[in-house]
Amino acid sequence: MHCGVDIGGTNTRIGILDKEGRMLDCDNLKTACYTEARDLIVTIAYSILRMAKVGGFEIESIGVGCPNVNPFDGTLENAANLKFKGKVSLRDEFRKYFPQIPLAFDNDANAAAIGEKIYGKARGIDNYISFTLGTGIGGGVVCDGKLIYGLNGMAGELGHIIIRPGQRACGCGRSGCLEQYAAANGIFRTYRELCTRQGCPPQAEDYRQLAEIAMAGDPTALETYRITGEILGLALANIACVTAPTHIFLFGGVAQVKEILLQPLRESFYANLLGSYGKNIRIELSALMDAGKDAAILGAAALACKA
Repeated sequence: MHCGVDIGGTNTRIGILDKEGRMLDCDNLKTACYTEARDLIVTIAYSILRMAKVGGFEIESIGVGCPNVNPFDGTLENAANLKFKGKVSLRDEFRKYFPQIPLAFDNDANAAAIGEKIYGKARGIDNYISFTLGTGIGGGVVCDGKLIYGLNGMAGELGHIIIRPGQRACGCGRSGCLEQYAAANGIFRTYRELCTRQGCPPQAEDYRQLAEIAMAGDPTALETYRITGEILGLALANIACVTAPTHIFLFGGVAQVKEILLQPLRESFYANLLGSYGKNIRIELSALMDAGKDAAILGAAALACKA
């Protein structure tokens, strides 16, 4: 059996999968409760060992997807949406509990892109971008059939493209990054600002409630997603100029509102897309998200299989 671990800004998800990608057991931890990476890894290790013992599984490999992790040496340093500070070797920490099991590490968005390639809509596609929308924003960029890594494995930081110079401060240390407008907290901030301008009290207390009232037809929430879609569509149109993908797959909690976000996003994307591309670039939701699967866990497990 293979284990996939997805460390996100809000949740850490752990899954035990068979060779066909079927989830045999899973667990969920609250990442935000941990200020030290080592403490989180102890809990992850306990969860894996517990699931393996209860299910009688033999763990053959472990793959870990995590923001800002270096895929070459498994180190993590000052991830923008994690509370961990300084530099820590995830590989060394995991090795304490799994000394003989092959380990693999990659950016969580890259792991999601690989999951889409193996188990989702990207099968047989050589040029695509997997765009993760959650607590933060990440991207896995596949060009000519190869995942692009770049310097220190840090290619694909699409959430940190600056779209509003000098405006909202970002956890990366800069201002105006895309994720401050199109990730969950950024979208909720836009909603609160809209409510203030309109002189109406907010009907949602957090992003989850915002998504719920938008799907119920709340006009201010719908306007929030229209603005978000316009911003995100423009960003994706610019990103498309770099690798000319045939597909862009959206994944993550923010994408759960589906057409409420996708309609204004597509309109903005095609309105701003370089004319020579025509409408040959498709924007779709991840098949794994709709199927109730977890692209990041599947991708991390796929990484582990190669370890």
